[in-house]
Amino acid sequence: MYFYKLKSHQDSLLVDHLKFVGDRGAILIENKSINFKYSKGQLQHTAKVIGYCHDLGKGTKYFQDYLLGKNSVKDKLKAHAFLSSLICFYNVKEINEELAIISYLCVKHHHGNLKNFVDDMYIEDSDKKFVKEQYKALEDEVNTICNELELKLPSLEEIDDLIEKLEDILDEYNDKLEDNNDFEKYILIKFLFSILIYSDKEHAIFREKNDITYDIPSTLIDEYKIKKFGNQKPNNIRDIVYTDVIENMKKSNNRIMSITLPTGSGKTYTCMSMALKLKEKINKDMKIIYCLPFTSVIDQNYDDYQNAIKEVKKVNTVSSKDILKHHYLSPKDYRSEDLYYQGNEGRFLTENWNSQIVVTTFIQIFDTLFSNKNSNLIKFNTLSDSIVLLDEVQSIPYKYWKVINLLLKEIGDILNIYFVLITATQPLIFENNEIYELASKCEDYFKQCKRTKLIINENPLDKEEFFEYVKNIIENNPNKNILIIVNTIKLSQELYKELYKYKDEREFIYLSTSIIPKERKNRIYNIKHSKYKNIVISTQMVEAGVDIDMDIVIRDIAPLDSINQSAGRSNRENRGQYLGEVHIVKVKNNNQYLAKYVYRDDILLQATENVLKEKTIILEEDYKSLSDMYFRELKKNLSNNESNKLKELIYNLEFEDICKKFKLIEEQDKVQLFIEADDEACKVWNKYKEYLKIEDPFTRRDKLDSIKGDFYKYVITVFRNKCKENIEYGIGYVSKYQLSNTYDEEFGYKSKEEECIIF
Repeated sequence: MYFYKLKSHQDSLLVDHLKFVGDRGAILIENKSINFKYSKGQLQHTAKVIGYCHDLGKGTKYFQDYLLGKNSVKDKLKAHAFLSSLICFYNVKEINEELAIISYLCVKHHHGNLKNFVDDMYIEDSDKKFVKEQYKALEDEVNTICNELELKLPSLEEIDDLIEKLEDILDEYNDKLEDNNDFEKYILIKFLFSILIYSDKEHAIFREKNDITYDIPSTLIDEYKIKKFGNQKPNNIRDIVYTDVIENMKKSNNRIMSITLPTGSGKTYTCMSMALKLKEKINKDMKIIYCLPFTSVIDQNYDDYQNAIKEVKKVNTVSSKDILKHHYLSPKDYRSEDLYYQGNEGRFLTENWNSQIVVTTFIQIFDTLFSNKNSNLIKFNTLSDSIVLLDEVQSIPYKYWKVINLLLKEIGDILNIYFVLITATQPLIFENNEIYELASKCEDYFKQCKRTKLIINENPLDKEEFFEYVKNIIENNPNKNILIIVNTIKLSQELYKELYKYKDEREFIYLSTSIIPKERKNRIYNIKHSKYKNIVISTQMVEAGVDIDMDIVIRDIAPLDSINQSAGRSNRENRGQYLGEVHIVKVKNNNQYLAKYVYRDDILLQATENVLKEKTIILEEDYKSLSDMYFRELKKNLSNNESNKLKELIYNLEFEDICKKFKLIEEQDKVQLFIEADDEACKVWNKYKEYLKIEDPFTRRDKLDSIKGDFYKYVITVFRNKCKENIEYGIGYVSKYQLSNTYDEEFGYKSKEEECIIF
């Protein structure tokens, strides 16, 4: 018996690691319903060879010395990915040239990010030199490992010829990309890359597989609704909608579906029940990925689903294998029935969505689809065999509609993914013949909604006229809760000060992102639970899933989907027909709408003005037809330039450029500020500074993750040119001693300049 000595990691034999990663990759593919042009058998074999080869370059004397702590080893010589990728290419090229190219790319970049294909076409002379030195330093055991894994090892004499052939093949392949007109190559590379890095890290962290059992019943929501609300009621709109959606799902074979329903009609439970029943219909283990644009809403919906599982399964604690929450602030802890994982283990299981139901953000799902980064792509393979629920889908920027249309259709067919677009205002990402509406009577459901009405003020108002307008509404409605939403922080603060002069018995509450999140949360709680009526002055931050119920809303002009969100804060509990008044005004300054400081794309505001033109009152029952007009107006005038550029980049496998170009949230020159507002803030800031000093990067990351939730309670974001503070430890810092000069108890951060724009 041969006794292996070479190691891949400090505590793992190289042969064991390679064998696990290759075998695991093949198993992952075997269990998936995929539809590439290559057979599943071909892809399993390719994934196995990729896994077997990916760390073979660690079999050099240089790398083994590095593992023993010998610091004299040069970085270039201890590197192993390029040598491993050549050996992988050598083994796959006899089977299929394209798969050999993809295998080469996957192994070459498995410790980093995917690059533009054109950047991989040429091999540096220095790399050619070092790879030959590394080859000469391969230990004899590598031959034994190759025999064990049925791999062929090229001879030293073949290396030069292999590199030359590889460069020619890459060059020819790049030429062929000019005629590429689908996304399959892009999806395949990401899929195999994800399979490799997932299997690699799984073994490095756990030394074993981490599979889950799909056992949440399709009747979960049915049972929970009965326990919580009682039996279905024939005239209850939520129950009617629930039945309609599920019955239509049973008739549909479409991969792209929609649920278009008015706010308050039970979408949260309906879409989850539909997904569970769709999984049962398909008769396949399917992950359900529920995505929202705002972290503020995720916690609430996650709690709803978690409570359903607790109640139906009759358990006190829900396993992360059943449901997990994943966004940038969520803890990376993972709980199974008998184990609790933190650190690397918890992060791996959470960030790879090792669960039956995942509640996450649009950022997470779309970064997985468009990013080139290792950290995003590790979970790309888990998208296969999934049902993706995209809630509040109208928040996707219209400039990406076309490329998202193309990608979702193709990736759905290839990776067996079902997409459901959920909203009250359905954007025209897909044509009617491309998407199946599950709420078949959605027009009727909207017609039954009579909670609010839009009151349109066509004539623009300057600041003083606007203040007078608001003051009159407040005075004429002394017993009403009133919410005023404006577009700039400066205007919101000026309005608050002006109205406060005429304060009556009602509570005055100010909201904007200049206030730390902890205090914002307290104020929103007070609005919801106050014994008194409220006057709330806010920026548009209140639209992002803030669950408050007001009588009257006054909204400075904004894109129509934002107006709809604002209307959703009025008469939410349906206290009577059209009791919710939503006044739309146009506040100007020097003949410029203040809205244009925020919504800089004129197309959005222009489309809104076009559909509101010559209208004075719009009832809620007509909101859907108004939204349809708005999105048709957008589609008529929008440019597909951004989508077309992304499409071409995808065709040409320009992974880095795709990642740079696709930005779900536009980048702005902003900085984060930590506000040391109380004793708890002092403690968490001191921990932050202490953890930053930890030398080991993995321990440091784990410690920082452990305080992230508490830390970000005190963090606000401001434009750099309005920030007075120096940046310390990668973030601006306002100490408790600076509060009186920098942070106002009522209005929050005092910016350098008088006006600050809020997005």
